[in-house]
Amino acid sequence: MKSKKKLYAVIVILIIAIGLAVYLIKKTGAPSYSYNLYKIKPITIQKSVLTTGTINPVNTINVGAQVSGLISKLDVWYNTKVKKGQLLAEIDPTTFIEKVNMDKATLSSAQANIQKQIALLNYDKLTYIRDKKLWAENLISHSTEQNAKSVYLQDIAQLKYLKSIEASDESQLKIDETNLSYCKIYSPVNGVVINVAVAVGQTVASSFQTPTLFTIGENISKMEIDTTTNEADLGGIKKGDKVSFTVYAYPDKTFYGSVHNVRINPTTVSGVVSYNVTIFFDNENHLLLPGMTAIPKIYIEKKSNVIAVPNTALRFVPSNENKYILNKITDELKSGEGVVWILEKHKPIPVIVKLGINNNSYTEVISKKIKIGSDVITGLNMPGNLPNRQFQGPKRKMFF
Repeated sequence: MKSKKKLYAVIVILIIAIGLAVYLIKKTGAPSYSYNLYKIKPITIQKSVLTTGTINPVNTINVGAQVSGLISKLDVWYNTKVKKGQLLAEIDPTTFIEKVNMDKATLSSAQANIQKQIALLNYDKLTYIRDKKLWAENLISHSTEQNAKSVYLQDIAQLKYLKSIEASDESQLKIDETNLSYCKIYSPVNGVVINVAVAVGQTVASSFQTPTLFTIGENISKMEIDTTTNEADLGGIKKGDKVSFTVYAYPDKTFYGSVHNVRINPTTVSGVVSYNVTIFFDNENHLLLPGMTAIPKIYIEKKSNVIAVPNTALRFVPSNENKYILNKITDELKSGEGVVWILEKHKPIPVIVKLGINNNSYTEVISKKIKIGSDVITGLNMPGNLPNRQFQGPKRKMFF
């Protein structure tokens, strides 16, 4: 009797142990997959191009010296606001004043010679007229009359020569007076001095090329961004496109402008072709300074009420899908197409879609099988960390 009770006890313990083992195995076994779903709805997609560039005034003028000499006066410095015609600097004019004085003396001498020649010409003219009458009355020889005529004609030629010397001296005087005026360097525009490349006492030489002494931003209330845009991102960018941008100096502020020009002159660096896109913007508060690095976002295309999926949906592939099916889908894909997965009877089904406009978050998809309200798989989750909208996926055999 006791042996039977012991046997029953052992059987009960075994049943409990087996049941507990089955429970633990189920509890700790391989979990079922679950899916993140996105319900299709009409959205607006704004396509943009992100680039970098440098902020500059719309017009930057380099002011130089047209004559050589010693800088004797400097009237402006960095950030000085200047008006058109305002004196910026002065070159020592001493040698230029002396040249002008010499030219005036030389011109005065030439003019005196002309007056002397005019007097001589008038005298010789009267002599010639008198000798011509006397020869006509046979009172003097013909040679005497001809000699008087020759002297008169030589006086005329000499006067022309002296007048040409006077004209040359006048031209030289004007040149040296102009060079003297160049000793004073004036601002050609209204603006702000961005750079000063000279100091009092420094000698500037303009023999071969004009040295740059000042850089003036004509108007820093209207500025531009010079960007370098890769040729792959250039398509669709056109004049008037809206732009938002940030700068490192004010990371929490967003500024706005518009595309002004796409320059057709290419730049090639390490085989990469880029183009310059200029962006104009208002800088009324003068927060942004020349040389700052800007990070513009150019909004090149916008489309409303489109059927689109998150970009993660186009990258999703079921981890336990049959390799043959995946290879078949890949073979069927054409240029401009992608694959999204939808749930049908709790199973992921691939759908080949035509791709349209896209941005960093969404891509337009075109397919008769993808409609408003359709559920598209965007990712895979495990039980215990499930988002609000998901369904239990099927257990499948792993083929790879």
